[in-house]
Amino acid sequence: MKSFAAPECGQSNAVVSLARNFGQSNQRLPATVSAPALSSTADSLANEYLRAKAAQPAPASFNMQSLTTNLPQNMSAASTSLANKWASEFAQAPMSSSAQLATNWTKQYNLSRPVYSQAWTTAQAPMSSTSMQMGQGTSHDFWSAEYLKTVDDKLKSPEEMGDLWAREMLSNHEGREQDVWHNNSDAMEAMWKDIQRRCEEAQGETFETPAQYTYQEQNPYLSELDPKVLGDRLMGENDAGNAMLAYEAAVQKNDQDADAWCRLGLAHAENEEDKKAIAALQKCIAIQPNNEEALLALSVSMANEGMDNESLFELQKWLVAHQGGDVSSITKSPNYSSFLNETMFAKVEQEYLNVARQQGGTADAALQNALGVLYNLNRNYERAVDCIKIAIAIKPEDPRLWNRLGATLANGDRTPEAVAAYREALQRYPTYVRARYNLGISCMQLASHREALDHFLSALELQKGDKMSSTIWSTMWSAALRLRDAPPNLTPAIDNRDIQGVKQILQSFAS
Repeated sequence: MKSFAAPECGQSNAVVSLARNFGQSNQRLPATVSAPALSSTADSLANEYLRAKAAQPAPASFNMQSLTTNLPQNMSAASTSLANKWASEFAQAPMSSSAQLATNWTKQYNLSRPVYSQAWTTAQAPMSSTSMQMGQGTSHDFWSAEYLKTVDDKLKSPEEMGDLWAREMLSNHEGREQDVWHNNSDAMEAMWKDIQRRCEEAQGETFETPAQYTYQEQNPYLSELDPKVLGDRLMGENDAGNAMLAYEAAVQKNDQDADAWCRLGLAHAENEEDKKAIAALQKCIAIQPNNEEALLALSVSMANEGMDNESLFELQKWLVAHQGGDVSSITKSPNYSSFLNETMFAKVEQEYLNVARQQGGTADAALQNALGVLYNLNRNYERAVDCIKIAIAIKPEDPRLWNRLGATLANGDRTPEAVAAYREALQRYPTYVRARYNLGISCMQLASHREALDHFLSALELQKGDKMSSTIWSTMWSAALRLRDAPPNLTPAIDNRDIQGVKQILQSFAS
């Protein structure tokens, strides 16, 4: 091959020489050949190759101008000519049904095109009394033209549009909206008055007004000559339910008997009816503002109903009455929150502590009892327990103090101690509905739901008045849901307020 390659290549090629040497057995390479020598030969060959490539001219790039000579000189005219040529060819071709339909649509569009243009121009023009007067159009009037003609000429101002809308609504419905408006106005006015009343009650402006008391429909003691004496005897027999009816008969005979109202309120409180107790006790205080027993009992019932600030106000009046002062001089500051007024609480607490310090080493059971109620309001149950225990040490046979101690211990998460306190109250007053109910709640907290149901059932059987609306039912229903393996007919019986049915179910469940 050398004879053929030599004339073309001229001088000897180093790459060819290298290939010839490499083609021989590499075993013949001297062992003393070092890497730098090989590297130097490779670098010289690479540099020679790069110089040869650099000496060659670069290839020419693609020239776009060479194509422009093949394009038409007038692109617009050429494209128009091409389009016309295509259209003529299409027109000469046989026309299908779809093509015929397209042609008809095109002709129709061309005929109505001026109407479209006019409508669009009018829609873009500024609104004025002249531009909104649309003339008679063809059957192909643009939708915006009709819109401007029927609607936009009425949108002169928001006030006029509102009047127009009102007139249209009244005419379409023959004036019925006027009645609706008046009815809504009356409803809004009634709602506003209700809001004002609630705000006034929250501020204490009308809370001192006694609530309306509702009497029992059937009272067997209305014919008694002295029902209040009968009520006292029934209370002595631990029968608060019938005593309540006797006191009701007493106030119906004489609605200005403050003492009868007070005893009626106490009977309702022991019967687990705080709302009725509040109404009766307010009647008593309205007649006899300095009645200490009524003031303290009213404070307790209000606290049970979540009326902390009102309860605090009654406790403040109680302390004044307890010292022989005039409670009419005490005014309640406005309060706009349902949360306890801490500033007012600190003031009343200091007043109580000052009176307690003045007593020296002699403890006052009534004052310690009121202090226990006071500390229950701000959830300071430790101090409340200490105060009530001092009162119990002075009057250990008072079941109300034992029940109050149990409730305070339960609020302070001392449920086992609370159960013991409730049992002490029931030992002294077996028909004490409130203590029986509280004991059931403590049993629920200890997960003794079966025993809790028994206590709730006993409380309902002892409770007098409207048992169907008693709040004990809802608590009993909650206990029934938590009872393991409860009979399926237990909750329906509770929903139906069936005392005897619940009793039979629980008896069969126990056996």
